[in-house]
Amino acid sequence: MKTIAIIVLFIFFVSCTKQQEQNSESFNSSERKNRSVEVESSEINSDINNQKIHEQVIGSYTGKFIAKVYDRSKNYVYANKITIFIDSLNDEIMYGHSVVAGNNRPFKGKYVKIGENYEADVAEPGDDKYDGKFSFTVIIDTKNTNEIFLKGIWEAYDKKLPVSVREYNLEKKSFAYNPHLELPQDVKWAELYDANPEFPERIEMLTNEVVKYNASVMELKKEHLQNLYKGDLEIIRNAIYARHGYSFKNRRVRFIFDKFVTWYMPVSTDIRNQLTELEKKNIELIKRYEEHAEKYYDVFGR
Repeated sequence: MKTIAIIVLFIFFVSCTKQQEQNSESFNSSERKNRSVEVESSEINSDINNQKIHEQVIGSYTGKFIAKVYDRSKNYVYANKITIFIDSLNDEIMYGHSVVAGNNRPFKGKYVKIGENYEADVAEPGDDKYDGKFSFTVIIDTKNTNEIFLKGIWEAYDKKLPVSVREYNLEKKSFAYNPHLELPQDVKWAELYDANPEFPERIEMLTNEVVKYNASVMELKKEHLQNLYKGDLEIIRNAIYARHGYSFKNRRVRFIFDKFVTWYMPVSTDIRNQLTELEKKNIELIKRYEEHAEKYYDVFGR
């Protein structure tokens, strides 16, 4: 009997030990699973927080692109309007593109977050003669969260360009097409960029007629256009493109919109598919009158 009792007690002991081991293993497995879920949840929350922070700086910034280092003996433009787009960010790399003077160029490079601000060094591909590198800081105004700026310099790869370094202080701003945008009153009697090479003292001017017609909202007729000067017609027509955010390669036209038109924001180098039927019709009509229109010249000292 004693032998049987000892055997029963041994079996009971072994069974209890195995059960404890199973319970312990089950607890450890559950603990590991809970910790894994916590880590994964923490990583997801971190990614969401980073994305929310990034969303503050992703977007478009526009303003003056001002010559800082330039060759005065060459034909250069002192200030163009530029729009810089920050398209996306990962942990280290910033991707974006810039639109200025009829060029749309991609860039990418490293960035670091210092406090509330982002500091970036990004480079264009280098396969265009006007390519270079941007160094800028995205400044987030913590006192007013609606105000974000992008400030820095651009350096050309080709140091022989008329302008090899430009600086900029841009405001974050979203583009929206608005056909009702009018040319400002101070564009009247503005000088167009190029002078007559035969008579450099004769400067081609706009007239007060240039602000009368918005070709994005009104259907133009012969009687509106037949007596207008060439420069007026050219700017009335190109105001259509400007309302769509077209970036002008034409220096003569770009000079007017970059300098005088505060609402103008270059965002694209091809807006043909965005034109309305009314705009297309007015463009064709204006072009016919441009071909034969006279230039208006002003003489210094008049």
